[in-house]
Amino acid sequence: MMASLSFNLWTEPWIRVIRRDGRDDEIGIGTCLTDAHELAALSDPSPLVACGTHRLLTAILQAIHQPQDIGEIAALLHNAKFDINRLQAFEKNHAGRFDLFDPHAPFLQTGDVPLHSNHNPQPVARLFAEIPVATERVHFTHVTDDRHRICPACCARGLVTAPAFASSGGAGIRPSINGVPPIYVLPAGDTLFETLTLSLVSSDYLPPGADPKRADQAIWNSDPPVVGKNCEVSAVGYLESLTFPARRMRLYPQAGSVFCTNCGRQTDIFVATMLFEMGHWLSKQTGVWEDPFVAFRKPSKQSKNADLKPIRPEEGKAIWREYAVLLLDEDAAGLRPRIVQQLARLIDRGTLTGRQRLRFRCIGIRTDGKAKIFEWLDEALEAPPELLQDPDAAAYVGEALRQSHEVAAILKSTFERHFRPERGTGGSNEQKFIRFKTVLERLIADYWRRLGLHFRQFVNDVSADPQRDDTAQKWVTLIIKEAQACFRTALDQTGDRADALRIRVEAQAECERRLHARRKEWLNE
Repeated sequence: MMASLSFNLWTEPWIRVIRRDGRDDEIGIGTCLTDAHELAALSDPSPLVACGTHRLLTAILQAIHQPQDIGEIAALLHNAKFDINRLQAFEKNHAGRFDLFDPHAPFLQTGDVPLHSNHNPQPVARLFAEIPVATERVHFTHVTDDRHRICPACCARGLVTAPAFASSGGAGIRPSINGVPPIYVLPAGDTLFETLTLSLVSSDYLPPGADPKRADQAIWNSDPPVVGKNCEVSAVGYLESLTFPARRMRLYPQAGSVFCTNCGRQTDIFVATMLFEMGHWLSKQTGVWEDPFVAFRKPSKQSKNADLKPIRPEEGKAIWREYAVLLLDEDAAGLRPRIVQQLARLIDRGTLTGRQRLRFRCIGIRTDGKAKIFEWLDEALEAPPELLQDPDAAAYVGEALRQSHEVAAILKSTFERHFRPERGTGGSNEQKFIRFKTVLERLIADYWRRLGLHFRQFVNDVSADPQRDDTAQKWVTLIIKEAQACFRTALDQTGDRADALRIRVEAQAECERRLHARRKEWLNE
């Protein structure tokens, strides 16, 4: 009975979607691609799963269509749905390789470990970044490692997250192809068909490190279907990169009627343990992998490291603050994702005319660069189409963000100068600051929160208003006004002791003076 266990991702329901009429549904890969024009979007409680599924579907479509130029992508958009004949041809050739529990070629796993061997078993919860395992801290999780029973659909969702979000996990456990997980910028169309079609990459925008000799290599045609343990690779094709086997995994399924400890559904097949080891890693000699969905910072002239640096989530930093480098024209400091560069070309050739907004879903996971995972990020950005191809407008937005950061630095340095945190008594070097630190954190957070409420309107105005200097001046006036209000609020929280009142007056005077100087400089007053 064990040998007959099967769960094929092409036909079995596991992808959570929203249909255009608003209904939730759960479908397999084949139905998802066939009905993509009737689906609004992927929908999963975990943005990591949504992103991983998006990359898997994109890889399949990239293999089917292999667009050589943006004209072919434009033609696909014009068709308004995927060619059923091409989908059926792919299904005929490869659908058999999408079975999670195939004895010899399990999907997204290694086939050189027997299905029933239970070799080096690890808790199946290792598939999920949000579930604590072993010595990791437990918050609001009341299932121990040995009690997890995960259904095949949830296993599939966990498996697809590893290529994009596998991070360092202790000695010998390296991150995936993009290093410490970056922010992925995914185009969002009116339908899932548009979303996936806008995610196809023509030959001009493929990663420069993609090996053309491995252009057809993918997880569904690898021969042998084996993931090497701690295996350094120096050549990777683009399709391989989207499903990069950063972990050597093998699920150990069991038959039995249980309730899935992840989704709560009853299942007749479940997984409690799995093989989970270091898989492939990209050689440092290959350089930084320029994923088409990732933005990069260029090295400064003073930097000894000449490599590009992917944009990653940062604590307390809203995604809109990275707007310029994520979406706008390249400058000396940043390099927007190749998929956004390609969208700008599509706009230039008139493919996306009539759209008021282009939408992007930005997904990431914030870590300490090692094994600790703090939070995931799932935010949306919008851009008027003309903004993506207008370097002058992009320069205005970039300057506005630079000015905003400079004002934030004034707030922080002024507050710290006058309200130096007092140390506790006792003389220990380990003692922490106990006053004003929280007030300062609230000050900076409140400042950025207020600006975030106005930034979208500023972007719209810069894009539409020919009098951009006026819009830029209004932004300067706005950020100075908000900074002053935030600083006054912070001062009110410092206490009303006599010495504090005196310091408050001095701090406010200095802040006003410095902000006035910046306003005068930026407005040429």
